Amino acid sequence: MVVPSRRSGSEHVDLHMHSTLSDGGLSVRELIDYCVAQGLSAIAITDHDNIDSYEEGREYAEEAGIEYIPGVEISSYWNGSDIHILGYCYEPTHLRLNRTLIALRERRRIRAREIVRRLSERGVELSYEKLEQKTRHGSIGRAHIAAALVEEEYVPTFQDAFTRYLGTDNKLMEGIESEKLTPEEAIQLILDAGGVPVMAHPSKTNRDDLIPMLVDHGLKGIELYCHGHSTSCFHRYKDMAKRYGLLHGGGADFHVKREDARYSPGSLRIPYEILEKVRDARDRVCVN
Repeated sequence: MVVPSRRSGSEHVDLHMHSTLSDGGLSVRELIDYCVAQGLSAIAITDHDNIDSYEEGREYAEEAGIEYIPGVEISSYWNGSDIHILGYCYEPTHLRLNRTLIALRERRRIRAREIVRRLSERGVELSYEKLEQKTRHGSIGRAHIAAALVEEEYVPTFQDAFTRYLGTDNKLMEGIESEKLTPEEAIQLILDAGGVPVMAHPSKTNRDDLIPMLVDHGLKGIELYCHGHSTSCFHRYKDMAKRYGLLHGGGADFHVKREDARYSPGSLRIPYEILEKVRDARDRVCVN
């Protein structure tokens, strides 16, 4: 699939955000409108284990005058750590990519049903059907359940939902972690679909020791522009990217609108050249 360059607007991009197809608060069209209002030139919606946002939004984005590339955030797991791999500019119709992501979403739904069942045993009644409706049958995660717990007034805050019920070390969650790909499998899946795999929020993941191995398996970039990266983190990952020949990724990891506009798309002022490097990497993937 050819992804043309079409510079416009502020010459800034944002390549990490989520819609209601995973754990975001805006629909695909609402999110595109928001990004246009923020003055962005190009975006990627990177829903968890879900690529439906591209087909749903590509014509709308074209009409809105914003460049729109395929994106996804694939959840993977290795030795006690959740490692998220972003994928860009893949072929959206790639059969194995679609089949694998459908299977991953089904595993998430099975886990969500079990969490809802266990909550019910504790006198906390949530509707699984409402959860599905909110994600429009997309990826259901613990964040959706946490939001429902707040909405139904079982807990006062999102964080309390994880502290009381949904945290990894909580008794309720014992034995029901959903099956995930390994990072190597996630990277290879994106490469096979002609895309560019990039490690998400490396300082949050805190597994720098794995980066050399991931590079050996085909990792093409790491997120350099992230909320939460201190100046020292920024320079550490910039040096690491140079050492391993990795491109710089970046995005606000937007989920919901906030009154202070923190984490809004475009808030990191990522230069358009970042997308050009992603596109160059995709061309090399296709050649190989």
